[in-house]
Amino acid sequence: MSSDDSGGTPAAAPGTADTSRPAGGGPAPGAGRSGDRAPSPGKGGEHEGGKQAAEHGEPEVPYGPDRRAFGEAYDQGRNLTTDGPMAFIRDTEVDRMHIGDRHYHFATGGTGRRWGSVRDEERTQVRARYVRVAGFEDMRSTLGDRRVLLLCGEPGSGRFTTAVRLLDELVPGQICRFEAGQALASLTEGDFERGHGYVLEVAGEVGGPTGEAELDKLRDLTDRCGSWLVVTAEPDGLAGRRLGGYAAPHPAPDHRQVLRSHLAQEVRGGDRDVRDLLGELAGTPRLQKALGPAPRPAEAAEMARLLARHGRREITLEEVENEAALLVREQVLEWFASLPGLRGAALRDALDLAAFRISLAVLNRSPYHMVTEAGRDLAERFGKGLKDASTSPSPFTDDQRNRLPGSRAEITDGRLSFGRISLPTGLAHYSDDRLPVVLLSHVWKNHHNLRAAMVGWLKALSKDARPMIWVRAAQATGLFCSLDFHFTFQSMIRPGATANGGKCKQRRLFAAVALDQAARDDRVAEAVDERLKYWRRHGSYAERWTAAAALGYDLGRRSIEVTFEELRVLGTPSERHLALDWLADLSLVSDLVQTSGYSVANLFAFGEVEPVLAKLAEWAVDERQSVRNLAWWAMLFMISMHGYDLNHLRMSAGRSKRPTARTRERWPLLLALQDEQPHLTARIAHLLRWGLRGRRADYVAKYLFGPWMRAAGQEDECMRALVAFVPHLVHDEFDARRLCHLINRLRHDWSDPLADNAAGLLESAVRLHRPDTREEAS
Repeated sequence: MSSDDSGGTPAAAPGTADTSRPAGGGPAPGAGRSGDRAPSPGKGGEHEGGKQAAEHGEPEVPYGPDRRAFGEAYDQGRNLTTDGPMAFIRDTEVDRMHIGDRHYHFATGGTGRRWGSVRDEERTQVRARYVRVAGFEDMRSTLGDRRVLLLCGEPGSGRFTTAVRLLDELVPGQICRFEAGQALASLTEGDFERGHGYVLEVAGEVGGPTGEAELDKLRDLTDRCGSWLVVTAEPDGLAGRRLGGYAAPHPAPDHRQVLRSHLAQEVRGGDRDVRDLLGELAGTPRLQKALGPAPRPAEAAEMARLLARHGRREITLEEVENEAALLVREQVLEWFASLPGLRGAALRDALDLAAFRISLAVLNRSPYHMVTEAGRDLAERFGKGLKDASTSPSPFTDDQRNRLPGSRAEITDGRLSFGRISLPTGLAHYSDDRLPVVLLSHVWKNHHNLRAAMVGWLKALSKDARPMIWVRAAQATGLFCSLDFHFTFQSMIRPGATANGGKCKQRRLFAAVALDQAARDDRVAEAVDERLKYWRRHGSYAERWTAAAALGYDLGRRSIEVTFEELRVLGTPSERHLALDWLADLSLVSDLVQTSGYSVANLFAFGEVEPVLAKLAEWAVDERQSVRNLAWWAMLFMISMHGYDLNHLRMSAGRSKRPTARTRERWPLLLALQDEQPHLTARIAHLLRWGLRGRRADYVAKYLFGPWMRAAGQEDECMRALVAFVPHLVHDEFDARRLCHLINRLRHDWSDPLADNAAGLLESAVRLHRPDTREEAS
């Protein structure tokens, strides 16, 4: 036996005990002969997932085969926090609210009629600032010929302002607006005055009561009265074909043109250079980010007003940014403003839409069917609290053509993983990435009656097997924890952290991810740290397991040395028991060791590459067997990671560039890193050489050379990197003999034998660089 060159420790693998089965679930002495199946790490291969892991030649990880999907979900939800640029949500309150799709607030008259007039000054502003939308000429022609025009556009697209501008060209100074909710069928000649133009907004999409026959009656009515009427409604995709030519689509105007038009009027009569400078400032990335990627016309107009105030030195540029960010919150306020006044079927429909928007906020950038499935469940939970539950929603109410535009959302091409494979798919998401955190924060802080339903809903999602669902639900829980720590911790996080029984590991992971997300908010980070330290010292087994898992994410990177110390203690549970007591609970001890080791490996994938390599080199020569065993498990998990593990967590590592090339996504992570960063080669090789020595060498070799060779067999460049790396595992003649012996045994392995050509390449690389061969060559 040779000595471990990292510190003179005997070559026995760390954690190997003189019992019939080594601690940590490694093979018993003498096990692992040719044709033997290596036991799964953990409870002798008998615990959940252990058998599957052994059959597939990989150590069991907490997420099973869905680690790549977990990484995708985790990365997508990291910005669901009120820290950093979203801190304005915490303390500010909106003192104004914009309803509908007007650019301005129009006053109603006090005549007692069902309509109100538009003031002269408002019409003057529309004339000066209006930006024509596509199809404006056709709209004007239809209104002039038929006296009735149906504008089909999304709320917030400026439909009302377009209606006012169209009528202003026909009947200057005589424009009125009917009360919201006015039914078309209820209009009579007494509601119209000759020479006046009217605007009526109907709720929902066209069709139903807004049919062609109804519009024909309105045409006859307005013709007798000598009036004109513009009706606005949401589109259903068929209006232009079935409504007799009354309908016209209404797209939103270009927000950049709206901003320029309003800015020109806001600084009218002032210095032209100032106006040009403000226009250039509006186009800077800083203010474009504040306004958002898809602002409504009203939001662009408000940005122009803010810039004009900045030009007059009334507010600073930072205040412009803050005020612009609040516009997103106004949209959310508008969505939920009508809920308190609704009853019956109207309330149910509104709650269904609210549930969809909440679901989309939690599952932003997920497949549409996942969003609607979760949204329906939440809507049912909301509906249980209604006194009139007799009205069932239509099976067509979740049509994405209707739901997405009205929620300022869309579907774009993306990818979603299944196992190791990334598949193309459409992903539903809000057009402005600030909307999810603003919406969820508003609901949690202002609609307490919805909390009970949402708590039950999120708990149900925590048990869903799909990472894209349970991980994102955990991150939403973390956001709620940062907004109301005591309530959310007690009602949602603690039950998961203490879970036992079915799906207990996933529920603990749910709590771990939620705590990691909550700690992104610096106001509660200290409370999270305190609770994890308490669990480490005084917690139950489940709580210690949860603490160990939580430290493997961004939370653990905030103070990496403290994290290593916490994981060292959590990952050596045998030190807490008497020599004989802990053997009676070997399975739980092993499970906690693995979880702690996996968190160390996860920190490596999060970008803490050099700190983890340094710490494992230290632990590998520790005098305590328990510490060496923890290092051994961390190493084994690192061996099984792939390039995409670092890619999907690249933002966690604080990088703007891809840490590994896309062509190396499916390479073994350690192999890809040392190939791209040669200064890491010696340290990675030293760690693996340590693992390949001792009584568990077969076990390590199987998971090292088996999957690595299969990956290399699919790509010549990967094979080139592996063959170039293998010689670094040879430090002396004992290493060379051991590697050749292990490669030969893998060639004859019963379940996953190495191909002869691959084994031959590895053997040639070892023999070429073995010490005696190098001496003969010299």
